Amino acid sequence: MACINDIPFEILLKGATPAQSEKLIKEKSDTFYKVPGGYRLRGVALMGDNIPVGVKGDEVFFQFIKPCFGIFVLRVAEAADIAEQLKKDFKK
Repeated sequence: MACINDIPFEILLKGATPAQSEKLIKEKSDTFYKVPGGYRLRGVALMGDNIPVGVKGDEVFFQFIKPCFGIFVLRVAEAADIAEQLKKDFKK
């Protein structure tokens, strides 16, 4: 199993509510998805239900829950592989 620290990311928001994270991801993205809990991005399992994930070009934005630390919105640049995976898995 991969660790979030294995993926180069930028923190856009920390200590967010679910509504705040979804709003930011929608604002930043051209394509928006709600993925199920346990969905994996480069081997990292996402926690929660209906996790917001967005794509703009080759950038991916997503909500990440870190136990004891809360909700973060992360940006991964140069993530065309993740964008393709989402498109394939969710047919958008």
